[in-house]
Amino acid sequence: MEKKIKLLINIFLLSVLLATNSKAELTNKIIISVGNEIISNYDLAREMKYLNVITIGQFKNMNDQESRKIAINSLIKDKIKFNALANYRNIILKDETINNQIIASVQNIGFQNIEDFNKFLKFEEYEFEEFKKKILLELKWNQLVYQFYKNQIVIDKEKIDKKLKALISEQKKSEEYLVYEIFIEDAAIKKLDKKSEETSTEYNAVIEEVDGIIIEAESVSYNDKKNIIDKEKSIEEVADTKADNQITIDEIIKNIEEKGFEKTAIQFSSSPAAQQGGRIGWVSEGKFPQLLLKHIKKTKIGTITDPIPRSGGILILKVENKRVEENKIDLKKKMKELIEIEKNNQLGNFSTNYFNQVKNSIKIKYLND
Repeated sequence: MEKKIKLLINIFLLSVLLATNSKAELTNKIIISVGNEIISNYDLAREMKYLNVITIGQFKNMNDQESRKIAINSLIKDKIKFNALANYRNIILKDETINNQIIASVQNIGFQNIEDFNKFLKFEEYEFEEFKKKILLELKWNQLVYQFYKNQIVIDKEKIDKKLKALISEQKKSEEYLVYEIFIEDAAIKKLDKKSEETSTEYNAVIEEVDGIIIEAESVSYNDKKNIIDKEKSIEEVADTKADNQITIDEIIKNIEEKGFEKTAIQFSSSPAAQQGGRIGWVSEGKFPQLLLKHIKKTKIGTITDPIPRSGGILILKVENKRVEENKIDLKKKMKELIEIEKNNQLGNFSTNYFNQVKNSIKIKYLND
């Protein structure tokens, strides 16, 4: 009798163990491979937690299909960067740089200090170390892009001097705007048929060449690069992928009207500020290129600009608020700021180009889940 009881206990324990292992396999099931990196169901669940954290709970309000798609796209972007960084393991970041970026990111999300942010993370069941890994990835990526392209950065001193003189002439008072942005790359814009193009000229009216796409944010990191070509990836495969993700500008505008600017930015924008709902923050009018400033000044507070053609795509801005600030300019400091803005604009363009190179060279495989 005693032997039978022991046998039953062993069978029960074995069944529990098998059930636990089966559940773990289900949780950690691989759903996508991105080059040498993999994405599992567990990764997807954690990414959705992360996106909910940085949007302060807004992400969870989206429907399941929409939120899943956004989280997958976000993970794929990260894995593309991991693939590129795998060949450059000697990138070293100073603790001060990491801590400053963490503080800036936390403030950009909307928290005044790390303590309050940690309380929110605990409530959302998300680990601070996971958040820190995201910051480290972006910092390493930015450093990689800088190392590749630093010798290609060209600073037009005459252009900077003109901007500085303009600021000096307006230094008594300046207007600042609380701005949000959505940037849609050309590759993501669905082309109209010939008949539609003949009847619609709305988005072809403004033409002006200005270096840089994205406005300088309060806390923002630029995008992505790599030189390996995967010859197994067919042109048709790339074309099909792009076609699935394309959308018209009219559909973007409609989505803004129906779901709001921030949710649309999270879903469709390729701007570095997309995951913060497109929030750029307070920007002085002197930091805007003239073309953007013209659009901003004629846009009512709380509304959006017309779609603005830019290098590589279409930009839509939301002018959330406006204020007038008294200024006393530190000329040396301001000169350095203007140079940094110009560098970041150029690095942003380099980064986007590099990311697209890496993406096109990597095989992305979706597995049955």
